[in-house]
Amino acid sequence: MTFNAYETSAASGEPILLFDFSIGTAHWRYTTADRPIVYQTNSYDAAPISRTAPVQSSDIRQQIMRVTAPRDIGLAALFAQYPPAGDVLLTVTAMHYTDPDAQGIVDWIGRVTGVTWSASTVEFACEPVYTSVQTMGLRRRWGLNCPHVLYGVACTLNPALFKVTAPIQAVSGFTITGAGFNPPAGLSFVGGYIEWDSGSGYLERRTIDAVSGTTLTLAYTSPQLVPGLSVSLYPGCNRTTTNCNAFGNILNYGGQPNIPEHNPMDGSIANPTF
Repeated sequence: MTFNAYETSAASGEPILLFDFSIGTAHWRYTTADRPIVYQTNSYDAAPISRTAPVQSSDIRQQIMRVTAPRDIGLAALFAQYPPAGDVLLTVTAMHYTDPDAQGIVDWIGRVTGVTWSASTVEFACEPVYTSVQTMGLRRRWGLNCPHVLYGVACTLNPALFKVTAPIQAVSGFTITGAGFNPPAGLSFVGGYIEWDSGSGYLERRTIDAVSGTTLTLAYTSPQLVPGLSVSLYPGCNRTTTNCNAFGNILNYGGQPNIPEHNPMDGSIANPTF
């Protein structure tokens, strides 16, 4: 029998849900069934996990699906201190336990956008995948500083050309120190980022907020940041022509540094000079 046959039957159906959370090559798979389920060669652990019903609405706030699970569920450890740098994706599959063909239907796809902790449970707020294409993107502004994303498509810089790789020697709170934490000539790590292999098929990343010698202050830390870990460091940019020249990328500068400092339209300057 097909999924639809069980779904529309009066008494044959026994619906269950399969939750597949993933980031990189790491997966956390759970089912609402009372025993483990093997679906398409993947094993889903039985867990007291539930979700709110999906909603179709033009208001993105009403489209949030909330998944509730025990506080000690394996996935929760990923968010125990700080969230991962990448998106945690979620695929929900609906099927019937009584279906011998184990035919499943993808019921929902999206990503985890937030986590709320309570005494015994954890709630994952999940946003459907199509909301990312419905949101309005940032529009380019006419301004002094460059609006391009550093190392992005418009910037054109290849981050590998400026990468510095060195081991961490000391960690204290939000700061890490390494003798090899020296940026390329004329550049600074402020506003840049560090990157390292998470061991789960994706790269973890942290923004560098401040620099003092070879000590870097990060936006937030990670339990993986320990002495001896090799990290890659990438310089930041303050969006000025001076910094762009230091990168040797002034031809791709996206700002307008020669904008007049005074507005000739407000009547405050009798003889404005350009």
